[in-house]
Amino acid sequence: MSCKHRVRILRDLVEGIVSANATDVTTVAGWLAGSDVETALQTIEQLEKEAERIKKALGAAKKAVAQCLLR
Repeated sequence: MSCKHRVRILRDLVEGIVSANATDVTTVAGWLAGSDVETALQTIEQLEKEAERIKKALGAAKKAVAQCLLR
């Protein structure tokens, strides 16, 4: 499981950083480009979007079943 705080830093997001070195986030985020970590994070992002789409479709299908049963 990835740490949300580390992932935010790698994505160059400084929100929530409480240390004095928030200005170094851009430097650290620059390390991500072209790495295996970047590829893995892109895969996670794509799968999260797909999971959200499926979740919505599943909810709609359940509502459709409920409507059919109420007829």
